[in-house]
Amino acid sequence: MCGIAGWIGPPADDRTLQDMMHAIRHRGPDAEGQVVLPLCSGTEARFGHRRLSIIDLQGGSQPMTTHDGRLTVVFNGEIYNYIEIRDELLKRGAKFTTQSDTEVVLEAWRAWREDSLSRFRGMFAFALYDDLERSVVLARDQFGKKPLFVAERQTANGPLLVFGSEISALLAHPDIRAELDVDALHQFLRWRYAPGPSTFFRGIRKLPPGTYLTWRNAKTVSRRYWAAPEEAAVERTFCSDPVEDFLRIFDEAVKLRLRADVPVGAFLSGGLDSSAIVATLAHLGASRVHTFSVGFQGDPASELPAAAELARQFGTIHNPVQIRPADLTQLLPMLSRHRAAPIAEPADLPIYAMSVEAARHVKVVLSGEGSDEMFAGYPKHLIERYLGGLSGSVLLSALGRALLALTSPAPARARRLRIAGRAIRERRFEDRMISWFGASTSIESERLWVGPEPCRKLDERPFLQRPDSSPLRRVLHFDQTSWLPDNLLERMDVMTMAASIEGRAPFMDVRLAEFASTLPDNWRIRGRVTKWIVRAALGPRLPKAVLSRPKNGFRMPVADWFCGPLREPARALLLASDSVSGSYLDRTAIAQLLEEHTQGRQNHDKLLWSLFSLETFLREFF
Repeated sequence: MCGIAGWIGPPADDRTLQDMMHAIRHRGPDAEGQVVLPLCSGTEARFGHRRLSIIDLQGGSQPMTTHDGRLTVVFNGEIYNYIEIRDELLKRGAKFTTQSDTEVVLEAWRAWREDSLSRFRGMFAFALYDDLERSVVLARDQFGKKPLFVAERQTANGPLLVFGSEISALLAHPDIRAELDVDALHQFLRWRYAPGPSTFFRGIRKLPPGTYLTWRNAKTVSRRYWAAPEEAAVERTFCSDPVEDFLRIFDEAVKLRLRADVPVGAFLSGGLDSSAIVATLAHLGASRVHTFSVGFQGDPASELPAAAELARQFGTIHNPVQIRPADLTQLLPMLSRHRAAPIAEPADLPIYAMSVEAARHVKVVLSGEGSDEMFAGYPKHLIERYLGGLSGSVLLSALGRALLALTSPAPARARRLRIAGRAIRERRFEDRMISWFGASTSIESERLWVGPEPCRKLDERPFLQRPDSSPLRRVLHFDQTSWLPDNLLERMDVMTMAASIEGRAPFMDVRLAEFASTLPDNWRIRGRVTKWIVRAALGPRLPKAVLSRPKNGFRMPVADWFCGPLREPARALLLASDSVSGSYLDRTAIAQLLEEHTQGRQNHDKLLWSLFSLETFLREFF
């Protein structure tokens, strides 16, 4: 796990790449490397790399060049099946001088070019130079677990392409300036994140997951090499037991993610997904595993006791972390700079706090990201499974309005019902997907918005699906192509790397995802039980209490905070005459939201946190 940055274009002074590397030094505190590579006349490629040493500690330094000098790469991530690919390449006559997965990337590209990308089971973003062709390829893993940002400019000296693992690295280049993308700000009001490939910075975009970009003769071409499995899923008839198939692939996914030359630990919340990973570590014979959990002082719903009991049962070395609201709000500005976006999910902050603690003991942690999106674990999946077929109907919309009426004013305990009511009253599938996890409805966002009329068209790819797809598959496809890469996976990368630690997600294994996409709906949701096959397969390894415990996640008492310790800070930040968001949002409407919330007339915790984190982010960059 590392950080990469560089550019393709006119030469610049040596200090520029050094500044870009310094901006992402937290991603790789162990080593740094740079290289200048010739292209066509007046154009060069400069690659920089910051290393967090995980595999082949002595021989895996980067930039790395093949033994014949043809290919050079800077690579962020891990190829978990690199040993198997290396063995295959050796049989083809490949030569290796290290034991690193980085060299496997180089030789795999030589052997199979872009076809190598779909062979990798891992997470990756890399820039690869071919001296023979005088070309550069930028590539990103199938689901977008590793970020890669790109900006293209036409300068006085010729075309320029700048890339990096974080936007802060791009902004360190003198030709890339921080200019707010107002359309992304408008989308944020509803989505709570910037849907890809956009970012909050005009002219800076994400290279989409499962995509590679080729630069040749001052021209760039992007191509997809992989599509989310739900996009073209075909249910299969099982000749073997699906539960046994799941266990075989999942155990393999966890085992592959134990490959490291440094200690590996795990996050443990007490919920199904993290408990399943820790139970599987024990099943595989892993010993003296460090586990990490987080909770809030004085929170009666804290999962710390449950996590501690699980750690005792599985024999891990457990490290609980207790935090206060003040700890988190003090972290917001710093983490906003790392993410170059609002910290719209309050759970980002405890993940960072756990990562800081984990970094004192290990360099790698396993986490449960992706289980819900692969195997249908959210309440929305349950509702869409049975009611999604009524999409667009008057009946479903009326049911949504009735739920809203019943839960208005909505106390915290009615929060999920209100979210469901708000979503299912939307008659268009696209609006419903945004509403499930979004901050506001289209009506609420328009009431807040006083900025210029947005002009960006919605990227339709997350909403596209085969006509014969079930309602559940349509939702999972959206999750896997938008919610995961543009929010949850980005969060996991930034929060762990900010603490100089690597996060690995076994449930995001590409082969496991492909297997999940072949399952009929009733293997993921059966009756009222979500993630049915996960429970059926891993239940024998888990205490019964884990299987019956309600889904909680990193739930934070944000609603209470805005009535208590965050009440005045929020008013001061959002209603100030010099607020950056005040140029685009109606302060009077925001004041009304704060008043309704603090007086208990309505629960606006999700929207208020979104606005609070948005203003914090805007002040850091603009």
